[in-house]
Amino acid sequence: MHKLDLHNVFHADAKILIDNFIIKYYENLPIEIITGNSIPMIDILKMITEKHDLRMSPSHLNNLGSYIINHKLK
Repeated sequence: MHKLDLHNVFHADAKILIDNFIIKYYENLPIEIITGNSIPMIDILKMITEKHDLRMSPSHLNNLGSYIINHKLK
C-alpha cells in the first residue's frame, strides 16, 4: 500500500500533496495518508477525499492520525 506522511508539511502544501497523491494512485486504492494528530490536517484530508468522492477511515481504532483512503462502498 502506498503511503503519504504529512508530518512537517505546511497545511497549504498538504492540499497539493494530498490531491496529487490521490490522483496518482486513484486506480490503485487503498492508500494510507498519515496526518498526525493535527485537526486542521485531518480536515484538509476530509475535504479532499470528499472532493474525489472517496472514503477515509482510521487505519486503526487507536490511531486517529493515520487514514486509509478507498473507494466508497456502493
